[in-house]
Amino acid sequence: MKLKKTLAAIAAILVSASALTIFPASAEETADKSKIVWGDANLDGAVNIMDVILVNKSIYGKATLSPQGILNADINQSNAPDATDALNIMKLAVKLTVDLPAIPSETELKDDGDVLHIVCWTDNDLKNMIEVYQEDNPDAKVEWKQCGTFGSDASAKYATFLNSGEDVDLFIAESGWILQYIDDDKFSAPLSALGITEADYADAYSYTVDIGTDKKGILKGASWQAAPGGFCYNATLAEQYLGVASPEEMQAKINDWDGFTATAEQLKIASESTVKMTATLEGMWQCFASAINSPWIINGSINTETARNFADMAVQYVQNDYVDPTITQWSSYWENAGKDGETLGYFYSTWCLTAGNQLEQNCGTEGNWRIVRGPQEYFWGGSWLCVSPNCDNKTEAEKFVRYFTVDDASMEKYALKSGDFVNNQSVMAKIVSDGSNQNPLLGGQDQFSVLKDVAANIKMNETITEYDQDLKESFMYALSANVYGGDADEIVNDFLSQAAEKHPELFQDDKG
Repeated sequence: MKLKKTLAAIAAILVSASALTIFPASAEETADKSKIVWGDANLDGAVNIMDVILVNKSIYGKATLSPQGILNADINQSNAPDATDALNIMKLAVKLTVDLPAIPSETELKDDGDVLHIVCWTDNDLKNMIEVYQEDNPDAKVEWKQCGTFGSDASAKYATFLNSGEDVDLFIAESGWILQYIDDDKFSAPLSALGITEADYADAYSYTVDIGTDKKGILKGASWQAAPGGFCYNATLAEQYLGVASPEEMQAKINDWDGFTATAEQLKIASESTVKMTATLEGMWQCFASAINSPWIINGSINTETARNFADMAVQYVQNDYVDPTITQWSSYWENAGKDGETLGYFYSTWCLTAGNQLEQNCGTEGNWRIVRGPQEYFWGGSWLCVSPNCDNKTEAEKFVRYFTVDDASMEKYALKSGDFVNNQSVMAKIVSDGSNQNPLLGGQDQFSVLKDVAANIKMNETITEYDQDLKESFMYALSANVYGGDADEIVNDFLSQAAEKHPELFQDDKG
């Protein structure tokens, strides 16, 4: 009854508007199937009664739709908008459910290549992935190509590499700079070009889908891993200096940043300052910054709230000798602090916990480390498989992407073999329920059981921007240069100066 009344009311509006002469808001010469907005016949960015009027008038020759308007209005895919399309647009305008077709892709990928070439800046993940993939696909020829050495390095070098004419089928992008490449159609093709859609990721952690979606709402990146983070600590030192005998006791002591700070003071006193609470300020920053509720950019300008809050805390930690500000992440001092017993713990994401990576490199193989959630839920990094428009091995590319990001059985196999936290909620719940994962580096503890709920609670809230990598790095440079002075204002001001030099467009107040 409600539907009938609503449609009747709209019909009355249509009749009263029948004398109007309506033309589309924009007269585009060409149409792009990948830019379809279903129902937006007049291209004003909204779906409302004016679109219904326009389509009805076009049916009777009273108005002309632009090529893009025709695509947007043709919901029933009959090649021309008709009365059924007008009814569907009417439903969309009043927020009723309509079964919409998938947005087609203009990208036609080739399928005549012999080798699947994947571009990345490191083989830490890919080496394991290719090995596992070829166990089940022995005839597949997969090779990785290196571009850059770190994620931030790769972010600057990928454009040159992808434009070089080299054979690229898939490339791997990192969360801090993925938007630079998925928002640019000359670098990336929709996953729909492989026959893969958002519906395939109903069981993925939702934030990974958000990050892999471009500014037009098109899915262009699929992550095989969720990257929730936790705090890994030396169980021997925790018991010696803090009297902590279990992960549950440790978590209770550092359940928030106030608790983390109080425990840092207790550790300082008990160890006579020989053991720092954590290895680096950068590790703390990864945790603190990735879980913010306010984005870096608000209304086109830099938001300094997170930088200010962390600067205050960092100054406190340095002044109280809870952390050594001279140790930088990825340095040899950072690597050795855990093995040398000079730090209680590290902030690690899931990709740090697999064999051969940071947990083993920094903490050794004795198994006397444990993991807890830490002072707040957060994620750090993560990688997305993206499709090059120049892909010439469509079939193998689709198989590879599905194997690691869609198929339950192969994702479970990879998680158990590699220790990576795969991007599939059902698979991770099954592994934890089965008790099938024990990490010897953590004394047999299952890191998945600790981080599963963290991953489920990660929300992007539209906080990710294309500037994130640059802004985070600029802040860390400013922090390192000014934290000794004990002045948070100097840290923030230096950060803003560096950001202005890199991205003057973000400083709207300075624009004439």
